[in-house]
Amino acid sequence: MFISKIIISEDFEGIKEEMIESFGRNRLRFFMPQNEFLLEDARGVEKESYIAETEEKIIVLMAHSFRIEAQNFLLKLLEEPPKNIKFLLVVPSKNSLLPTVKSRLICEKRKFKKESNSLDLDLKKMDLKMLFDFVQENENLDKNELRDKIALLAKECVKYKDFNVEELEFFYESYELARLNSKGGVLLATLLLNYYLKK
Repeated sequence: MFISKIIISEDFEGIKEEMIESFGRNRLRFFMPQNEFLLEDARGVEKESYIAETEEKIIVLMAHSFRIEAQNFLLKLLEEPPKNIKFLLVVPSKNSLLPTVKSRLICEKRKFKKESNSLDLDLKKMDLKMLFDFVQENENLDKNELRDKIALLAKECVKYKDFNVEELEFFYESYELARLNSKGGVLLATLLLNYYLKK
């Protein structure tokens, strides 16, 4: 049996797979807007929750942020869900939810599992061919994998060369662009070329 709750995590895909594995697709309904969870998404959730079910149904809401009016709209539903309806809210930060929402559900913080803690690239020996091969291997990463790779790249790059504030900011901007689905190959190639050309 599932207990309605909030999970604090950025690993939306990982949690989605875990839920499907644990409960099966038929018992789950996913609401995953691209960026923000809006009032019309909340209305869709309400509609879905009043479709009668003979067995437990879990409605999963995943978004990087939830509009205040959407959260307020969901309050009564979270407090008094229809029969056999459970909710799972997944957000990257506890601060993206109103205290009134947080008070209605238990909250679980997840550590993001790093698939790989190595960059698979020797920055000290890197030449243009290695750079090109690395970019090709990693150009189709999903946005979470890409963000992990950029974070790892930033950590590795500063071990070998000194970066000024502006240059470090560029890593952060690339990380944010990855979140907005920018092309991985372009971001990685730009970061690595900057590193390569830096004396």
